[in-house]
Amino acid sequence: MRELIEHGEGCDRGFADALVRMAWLRTSDCAQRAELGTLHEAVRAAASRRHRPLRARIAQGELRGRELRGLFEAAPPLERDHFVEEVLGIAYPPLDEPALGTGEMTYAPSGFDEIVHAFDATGLGPGHRLLDLGAGLGKVVMLAALLTGAESVGVERDGALCELGEAARRELGLGGVQLRRGDARDADSARADVVFMYLPFTGEVLATVLTRLLADAHRSAGRAGRRFLCAGALDPRLYPQLVAAGPPRSWLNVYRFAD
Repeated sequence: MRELIEHGEGCDRGFADALVRMAWLRTSDCAQRAELGTLHEAVRAAASRRHRPLRARIAQGELRGRELRGLFEAAPPLERDHFVEEVLGIAYPPLDEPALGTGEMTYAPSGFDEIVHAFDATGLGPGHRLLDLGAGLGKVVMLAALLTGAESVGVERDGALCELGEAARRELGLGGVQLRRGDARDADSARADVVFMYLPFTGEVLATVLTRLLADAHRSAGRAGRRFLCAGALDPRLYPQLVAAGPPRSWLNVYRFAD
């Protein structure tokens, strides 16, 4: 395992960490968990070393926008998301997962291809503001800043994910990006040009979030510019105020808040 971690490629590190996670779920023995935790940290450290030159260029502001997007898109499709997440420093979330409430979903990062489709479809760019609800480790908000120059804010209920995402943001020297611990149901979206959510909740929680978003959109109706919601498919009979703004990409639908 150590040889795989230290000298393997990204797919090898991902495989090693998956084995660590499976073993973690099967045991409650403190000594075994301590060893697994050490292996998990070794995977993260190996990924950081592998991408150190690239991460340094990003932190120094040398690599942004179209050039960085092209580098990400050059990665093989099946390896692209893991590569992006290793470069951002968020590929390996904590081994412990919090207990989920009704309507809440476990952490799962959005796909790179869907994220950039959201940026393209909404015309996100400098001077715009993106809000990600259920932001996890901050993949969307960091990519928004790096690839489009937009200001971005992520709201995430899991404090451990927030802490790790904030550390990754600081290491990359990203200004104009915030990752806040909070409840999506309480998030103020009135200033957001684009709201993104990878459906991190369902049922009554989702309904509450959407009600808040629609109220915020109504409250800011006089503000210049158009507002968009990027999310999974929503029932147009329940939310007629949301109008499709183009074809979907995989799970991602882009809606415009009707005037």
